[in-house]
Amino acid sequence: MFSALTSRRSLRLVLQTRRLTSDLAPQSGRAVVPLWINGESLKSSTGRTVVHKHSKTGEETCEVVVAGKEEVDQAINSSKLAFQDWRNVNGWERKGILQNVGKLIRDRSNLLSEALLSDTIFSDLVMAQDQKSALHLLDGAANTAISVEGSIPQTVDGSFSMVLRQPYGPVLSIPAFNYPLTLALRSIAYPLACGNTVLLRASPLLPQFFQLLGPLFQEAGLPKEALQVLNFSEKDVGERVEQIIAHSDVRMVNFTGSVKLGKILAAKCGEYLKPSLMELGGKSVAIVLPSADLKLAANNILFGAFLNSGQVCMSTEQVLVHSDIAEEFEKVLKETAEKAQWGEGMEMVRHRSGDGAKALYDDAVKQGAKILYSASSSSSTPTSTSFPPTILSSLPPTSKLLKEESFSPLLSLHRLPSTSSIIQHANSHSTGLTSSIFTNDYREALEIATDLESGAVHVNGMTVHDQHNLPHGGWKDSGYGRFNGQGAVESFTQTKNVRFVKEGMLPLDLLYKGL
Repeated sequence: MFSALTSRRSLRLVLQTRRLTSDLAPQSGRAVVPLWINGESLKSSTGRTVVHKHSKTGEETCEVVVAGKEEVDQAINSSKLAFQDWRNVNGWERKGILQNVGKLIRDRSNLLSEALLSDTIFSDLVMAQDQKSALHLLDGAANTAISVEGSIPQTVDGSFSMVLRQPYGPVLSIPAFNYPLTLALRSIAYPLACGNTVLLRASPLLPQFFQLLGPLFQEAGLPKEALQVLNFSEKDVGERVEQIIAHSDVRMVNFTGSVKLGKILAAKCGEYLKPSLMELGGKSVAIVLPSADLKLAANNILFGAFLNSGQVCMSTEQVLVHSDIAEEFEKVLKETAEKAQWGEGMEMVRHRSGDGAKALYDDAVKQGAKILYSASSSSSTPTSTSFPPTILSSLPPTSKLLKEESFSPLLSLHRLPSTSSIIQHANSHSTGLTSSIFTNDYREALEIATDLESGAVHVNGMTVHDQHNLPHGGWKDSGYGRFNGQGAVESFTQTKNVRFVKEGMLPLDLLYKGL
């Protein structure tokens, strides 16, 4: 529904955006996706260009201008200069700008969706939910802008102390691709709301989408240097990212993505002593207990597992069901999946994602896992970018799927004999982003929730959930730091103690006496 552009208004918006990429790369005839530095589109750079191909069709869709060392330095210098002014803009003005961003997104919903589909494939449901979530997040970030507060603590010596919260400075933001608008705006809006400026690393999977964001924020009233949007080539992305982290004027990093890459970035931040916020992947569990509404549990678990083809860091990957009801629940879960009548293959964004899911599936089945449900058929033709929604049971302890986040439509079910063994299994994984408990015994739910090593626990709801006034982030290998509300304030500002001394004269004559 989002790709159907029928109104004159939508057509005008499409033409406006196409003008941003109307210049053609020499000798190629492809549209150029520029860098966004110092409030201007740069259609050439020392980094040259790379060709982007649609993840599903393989068609060459555009030529992407990538930042070299010179452009990165230019972006950092612009971001630092902008910070000197942006840090002093009052919260109410920042709030108004972020609200303007929301209005522009509402006006350009079709345009944003068209840009996404130009480079990859997303379902109408995901794009609609993504835009709804992004608008909700912007409301939260706008309120965050007027919620940055300090404190006046009591002192033992009668002095007057103020604890201020102040922004860090230029922030490197690296969002994930899977909920593109929400995650991109989250990595931009919260740092800006707290008075920082942003260097945004655009996802290489969605260049035509990301190139809309710089002009959009500037039209909303953001000072032109406060947001830089940078594209990097695959061959030198590591070098360019380290260049940014190492630069003395860049003060913080926020990253959303895989545990593997998060650890690399966190280590690099540690090397240069830069604070960071890491929102990383997980292996989210849904726990089903004897008193649960089994139909509700099956419905929410399947939705949480297969939403966006399982390409959500909060996706339900494991179902831990009490053995007293395991046989009955397996039947309900299978029947619920069959009634959904899914197509044989769920499309994914990254090239060869389907191959990765198949490798995990083949490894598990080869070692003895049982297929409880699969949307595939004997005539199915697997592709490198799709995989059928699948539920496996009796997963061997040596299978890769037991430990690795699949980021695909794969769900595993595990029978466990007791509540204590369920908690032990849930906590045995190295990650802990989110989880669910299905039960009608709320005392039991709260007891289990306090024992789970997870950043969020949802009772009788799916594992996928985010709300702008609730802290979002993980435990253990799922990262540290928090987005949303007070969590964002604590993550994107630092404290400064300003103390007014009541009596300033000190007894110099007592120094060294009695040593």
